[in-house]
Amino acid sequence: MIQFLDHPRWRSGILSPLQTVDYRKLLGSNTLWWQALYMEVLVVGWLVLELTGSAWLVAIVGFCRSVPFLVCGNLSGLVADRFGRRPVIVWMQGITFAAYAAIALLLIAGRIAYWHLVVSALVLGTSWALDWPNRRALVPDMVGKNRTVDAILLENLGQGVARTLGPFLVGWILAVFGSTGSFVTLAAMSLVAFLLLLGLSKEPLARTVMPDRSSVLTQMRQGLSYVRHNQAILAVAITTALMNLFIFSYGNFLPIFAKDILQQGPVGMGILGAAAGVGSFAGLYLVNVLRNRVGYGWIFMVGTFAECVALAIFAFSDNYAFSFAMLAIVGFGQASFGIMQSSIVLMAAPDEMRGRAMGAIVLAIGVGPLGKLQSGALVEWLGAPMGIGLQAIVASLAMVLVVIFLPGIRHFGNGESEPD
Repeated sequence: MIQFLDHPRWRSGILSPLQTVDYRKLLGSNTLWWQALYMEVLVVGWLVLELTGSAWLVAIVGFCRSVPFLVCGNLSGLVADRFGRRPVIVWMQGITFAAYAAIALLLIAGRIAYWHLVVSALVLGTSWALDWPNRRALVPDMVGKNRTVDAILLENLGQGVARTLGPFLVGWILAVFGSTGSFVTLAAMSLVAFLLLLGLSKEPLARTVMPDRSSVLTQMRQGLSYVRHNQAILAVAITTALMNLFIFSYGNFLPIFAKDILQQGPVGMGILGAAAGVGSFAGLYLVNVLRNRVGYGWIFMVGTFAECVALAIFAFSDNYAFSFAMLAIVGFGQASFGIMQSSIVLMAAPDEMRGRAMGAIVLAIGVGPLGKLQSGALVEWLGAPMGIGLQAIVASLAMVLVVIFLPGIRHFGNGESEPD
């Protein structure tokens, strides 16, 4: 494998980041981490429906899973500045493993209750809010800024595998072994991801700037001010907020679409959940082809717009095959969003602002709790098709306004950062 990656053909290609041992370990851990997340969304929604039969209570768990993003998001970069990015992601992965293992043990003992899922959602959400931005901010440190987009593409390839395999796997496990087997699997995967992170090099990363000794509040204000004055990053932050407010909550309600609208069991639900992963592979390929021909900002905005439109169409479908196809297009757009969201921020921000800029993105993700509650209320009131479809239509229109009023995102491309 090492000799293959050392071939001159790959030294400057998409596989070039894999020459870095630490990046390979991080990529392996990230792929398992994403797979666990996609499995968790479905199995928790299914388990809550079994325990309570309430779409609103499914939304409450989703709210608790995402509310820490709003509280902890802007602190992630500051925590990393204090303790280091590698130690933070190792600690957070350990907490994730412990949370999954605790739920698995409660299920094995037959003592699971709804409030246990609420508490675990809060713990897992806090871990994610501190973990994800530091995993992404660590990439340029490992592979260099010039190979960042290649590295993010590879991670999104792993994420696409996880998004495809995870739901399909959890649907089968739910059908055969129930929720208990699903959480045992989640704990095992998280343990392997944790062990991979423990294998990261302990050598200190080279600093490009001196650490900031100003107060936490001052650093937070500086970070938000920087994002506000950089149109490309601001557009990414606003779009991220829109997607978390109106779009991403649909995953929590896939069990409802599968059971009540499409008349499917756990396996059918798992296959439906895998559709976005299938579509993401086409998205990854197209992004890789277009990234040297089309501006990064256009790839980001058009792909995200397509995701919103496809979800609106999916919401009103009662045909299983057509619903699968629409969710595949959702995954196609999500690949564009996922790759360019981090790439634009990491490339546009100077080194001293990178962690804080990523923290601002997590802060934008922090509107997700409102999205969960909003979606839950609309689904409970209007039904799943109208509730999810209405939100997707609103998000589509809002995306058009972002492109019009923040032209900096349209001009960001081919690795060029917007002047500060």
